[in-house]
Amino acid sequence: MNGEEQVARYTTSSGIEVYKLPVWAFENHVTNCYLVLEDAVTLIDCSSAIGDANGSLDRCFDKARDEFGLTVGLKDVERLIITHGHIDHFGGTNHVLEQSGAKIAIHELDVSTLQNFEERRIVAAKDLQVFLRRSGLSTERVEFMLEMNRWSKGLFRPVQVDTVLREGPMDDGPFTIYHAPGHCPGQVCLQLDDILFTADHVLDRITPHQSPEFITRNMGLGHYFSALKRVQAVEGVRLGLGGHLGDIPDVSKRIDETLEFHEARLEKTRSICNAPKTLADISLELFGKRESYHILLAILETGAHVEYLYERGILEVVNHQAIEDADNPVLQYQAV
Repeated sequence: MNGEEQVARYTTSSGIEVYKLPVWAFENHVTNCYLVLEDAVTLIDCSSAIGDANGSLDRCFDKARDEFGLTVGLKDVERLIITHGHIDHFGGTNHVLEQSGAKIAIHELDVSTLQNFEERRIVAAKDLQVFLRRSGLSTERVEFMLEMNRWSKGLFRPVQVDTVLREGPMDDGPFTIYHAPGHCPGQVCLQLDDILFTADHVLDRITPHQSPEFITRNMGLGHYFSALKRVQAVEGVRLGLGGHLGDIPDVSKRIDETLEFHEARLEKTRSICNAPKTLADISLELFGKRESYHILLAILETGAHVEYLYERGILEVVNHQAIEDADNPVLQYQAV
């Protein structure tokens, strides 16, 4: 299928085999899932279940069999580790369960995403509505983006989580868990010998999308920066395997590049606010004119950077009277 890439095989320093399964998730978007052949056959992430994503996952297993002589299939998976609660990483969970009956593991802050998917979606949508109405976008544009955000309604059948992941060595597996919030509240990186599965925390060539913590706790740039530095201190990493795109031969260097990118974006955001600006104004100057879903991504990324600067007293809200007089006013920010 268009968008699928080639499977790859790796071996850790202790001889554990790892297979990269680049699975189509949706248009122009591939999620890297990883099959780990340790004591329990473990699958890390499972793509989206959107369109033919489940079929793409099945074909990746077939490719690994044909190219590398893989002797296990999806039916043999005993453990499914979800790196974080975004649909392009956990949406295929039901498909994996139907084929294998695998045990499900996810970090404690994302457990409710799998077990109470609709409840989490509804609450987050309400907070998103408040955020968008404060941004300065037109009423029509806000309603358009809220409607786009409803696309996942009914997409996922909730499942029961078997293993709750927390920081430190995994209780029933060979992985060491590093909690890495920012891009998602419960995102984890997994170390297996000298390989670090970086999920969407560290990516090759691009930086993962950011949203403000105003919408969802344990997101936002403050959490993201702290987690990047903690992961950068992990010792013994030879190779990083990300949730998208290519391999990361030097994780520490890539983290430095990611931090530098966001520092530059923060400085640009501050300079834009030399006069009072709404989030919509700032987003337009940061990203230019966007269309469709990219409008939402741009305003959320802008919100994360503005929130970070505002919390640290680098920006201030200046339209005090409007805030006092209205229930949910548009906020205007200016550099201090």
